[in-house]
Amino acid sequence: MESVVQYLLLALALASVQISHTESRLNEKRRDKTERRHHTAQVKDNICEITDRESKVHCYCENTEVRTATRADCWVFNGGIDETDPIWSSFNSQPRIERLTFNVRSDGALKFIPLHVIHRLKRLQKLLIHYATINKIEKKTFSNMTTLKEITLMNNKITELDFSSFTNLPALVNLTIKENKVTEVQRDVFVDLPALRYLDLSFNVINLAHDGCFEHLTLLSELILEYNSITVLTRDTFRGLANLTRLDLRSNKLSMIGDLTFTELWNLNELLLDNNELRYLSERAFDGLALLQKLSMTGNKLRSINERLLEGVRGLELLDLRNNELEFFTYETVKPILDNLKLKTSVLYLSGNQLTCDCRLSWIHVLRNETKSEPLRLALDDVTCVPNKPNDKPTNEISSQTNVEKEENQFEVSANSDVFQQDANDEESYEEASPTYKYEATVSPVTFDQVVLLDMPIEALACRNELSQNGEDSLMLSSKDESYWRPSSSFRILSNLSLVLTLVTISFLIEL
Repeated sequence: MESVVQYLLLALALASVQISHTESRLNEKRRDKTERRHHTAQVKDNICEITDRESKVHCYCENTEVRTATRADCWVFNGGIDETDPIWSSFNSQPRIERLTFNVRSDGALKFIPLHVIHRLKRLQKLLIHYATINKIEKKTFSNMTTLKEITLMNNKITELDFSSFTNLPALVNLTIKENKVTEVQRDVFVDLPALRYLDLSFNVINLAHDGCFEHLTLLSELILEYNSITVLTRDTFRGLANLTRLDLRSNKLSMIGDLTFTELWNLNELLLDNNELRYLSERAFDGLALLQKLSMTGNKLRSINERLLEGVRGLELLDLRNNELEFFTYETVKPILDNLKLKTSVLYLSGNQLTCDCRLSWIHVLRNETKSEPLRLALDDVTCVPNKPNDKPTNEISSQTNVEKEENQFEVSANSDVFQQDANDEESYEEASPTYKYEATVSPVTFDQVVLLDMPIEALACRNELSQNGEDSLMLSSKDESYWRPSSSFRILSNLSLVLTLVTISFLIEL
């Protein structure tokens, strides 16, 4: 009996010790969680459940249980966090994170990319860092992350991209370095990125893109360089980008485009050059862009367009030349893409220019009547021109009392001219595979000295003497009846008088 009692007492003692140990451990956990101050986070802490108000990083996850979160949106407060801060070890509690975002709430709160965290997340696919203070992306900062598909670095005050900043990222598809202070793009910054399709470098201060700086991105399909300070492009700027389909160069400082600048871009479908300072386009500026369908150059300083400019882009379905300084735009210029402009998907914008009201614009009347594109009709309705000044009196002035019926008949003849005919079967087959473009209203208002082109009768678009002498008006035969091109009565009288004088002179000489 005595031994039994001793056994029971021993068992109770052991149980008491176990209970005390367990209670001690629980108290320690509670104390660690509620009394931590100034980056005292421990490895065992869950990054998704940081309750300490003094912590410099707070993350919100779709699942807060340990090892369950796949997405973490983290906010960085209280500037001065460094790479040794214990809070970074808390990310070990969520090794399955696939999308990680850092939003920095105060200037200077995060001055580095937390690579020791990123490299431990073996399933990470998307990394986004906003409003940090990262002056330079060092060599191989982003490398050897086999699962990473998207990197977005926005508003981080980045000024320099070192050689091989982004290298050996086999799964990377989307790279955005937007709204920073990058000044140039050197060669070999982007290396060994076999899956990259999208690169956004917009809203920086890039003034120089070195020749061949994109040549390793052989599968890139979209390149965004909008809102930079690029002044010069060469044929080698885009070397190697054979699969590029969209190039955005809007709002830079380009003043000219030289020969064969885009010739490497065989698959380019969309080229945006709006809001630059373009004054000159070489005759072969767009040669090689056989698949180009959209070309936009609104908001530049173009005064004329070379008549052979569109020869290399015969597939164009949208051409935007609004808000330039164009004084004329002839039938010969538009002829290479004229058949495309009759399709339901086409658009041509010419409003907001200083076009002269003469016969070089007569083709617009004809096209407006023949096209099947409603957006194009609306766009042509917006085209304005500046009437001839009194000292530019046309050689074939039309009376203001022209018979209305004659005008209608004459327009009907011009609308059925051979110059603007197209095989209907070809048109239908092409429409099925073409994108649809919508009409966009012109921003610039019509000035007081301009008139709406289509409000003028086609006969009123007369040619001046110098145009006739240069043969420019001969291209408008489809828009005029035969009598327009016959000599005037005064010309015939002068010719007959000259003949009579010649005969009299010859007779007088014979008598002598």
